[in-house]
Amino acid sequence: MIKNLIHTLSSRLVISLLNLALLFITTKLMGAGNKGEISLFVLNISLAAIFSGLFGGPSLVYLIPRFPLRTLVLLNYTWAAITAFILMAIIHVGWLPSTLTGWDLFVLALMECLVAANTMILLGQEHVARHNFVQLIKVSTTVLLLIGMQLLDMSLGFDNFIEAYRIGLLIALLYSVFSIRQGQKTSSDHVSIRATMQAALKFGSLVQVGNIAQLLNYRLSFYFLELMIHPPGKALIRIGIYSAALQVAEAVWQFARSVSTVQYAKVSNLKNDNEGWRISLLLTKLNFIVTAIGVIFLALLPTEFYVRIFGVEFEEIRWLVIILAPGIIALSMSNAFSHFFAGIGLHKINTYSSVIGLVLTILVGFPSIKYFGTSGAAATATLAYVVQTVYQVAILMRKHHVILTDFLISKEDIDLLSSTIKRLRS
Repeated sequence: MIKNLIHTLSSRLVISLLNLALLFITTKLMGAGNKGEISLFVLNISLAAIFSGLFGGPSLVYLIPRFPLRTLVLLNYTWAAITAFILMAIIHVGWLPSTLTGWDLFVLALMECLVAANTMILLGQEHVARHNFVQLIKVSTTVLLLIGMQLLDMSLGFDNFIEAYRIGLLIALLYSVFSIRQGQKTSSDHVSIRATMQAALKFGSLVQVGNIAQLLNYRLSFYFLELMIHPPGKALIRIGIYSAALQVAEAVWQFARSVSTVQYAKVSNLKNDNEGWRISLLLTKLNFIVTAIGVIFLALLPTEFYVRIFGVEFEEIRWLVIILAPGIIALSMSNAFSHFFAGIGLHKINTYSSVIGLVLTILVGFPSIKYFGTSGAAATATLAYVVQTVYQVAILMRKHHVILTDFLISKEDIDLLSSTIKRLRS
């Protein structure tokens, strides 16, 4: 357990540094317009990847040891192809904004969906290192190719990003497929195809509805900005600036995300929910402290720092980070709550929380962005994040007898952290 935690934390650290390098390339070297175009593309294929998980998604971690691998792979691969085609059709008729269309979009979306499925299958086979390496391959290849293009004196733009991203996806896909085949013998083969499909849809759909809602909580403002700001070129610039601010603010989430991955596995294997909550409460406090320190540090950096790193178009980043700060801190706590609920089988609480945030984003986001632009988008995000976290706290208070003073750091927390580390090592 401790080995997986260390590996995950180190992998996330490397990926975070690579993402910062990619952020620098897509802002300083490409400009806000290209950054906005890239952000819309990434959002579109991310939606496709989540939608393709309706027959599994993160639930594949649970399904893999219990159902035939070949059936799960065939089911997820088939649905991935259908999802990529649906995305291409939706964009073709103009229901979603995109500057990339046609078969190029289909192929990229398909590969993204397949890689997303494969990474969950690898986790289900307990190949944590291989799972992490797939993510590392994708982003590192993209960054290295873009750096190479820059060294060759190319004028970097959206097309260069797409080419580099395509190659990174392809290498990650090939590696993940090979890795899955190595672990094929671990899966059960005695369950019927029909039973496998029913289980995959049952466990996958509820979780993915929540994940889709949560992704839209994070990024629906991109579509609102594209819809309400004219001309389109100006909209892409505003999207690029807001996207860069989000990436800077979200960089401090990596600790919480890494810890929560291990928390989920730990809580899932505990028979006592109270013990699971004790561990989750401690991790909630750790997430809060680490995230708060990170966000405060980012907010205190002068505007000149962001201008020097990302370019003069991005001088607004510091102000947007300050607006996003309360929401980012709230989500660091929500992350721990969500993995606790998932660990004890209450996925519906997380889905309800995400849907509440999405409804609030729609109701408040549209008028806020219309009148206040990117500042309105950031304020809407913070409001949605805080409200959905408050909802989770209310559920904990009602069903698990949690009181607000439980969130204060105490001596018992320090002792629990020490004992938890000892158990993880055993």
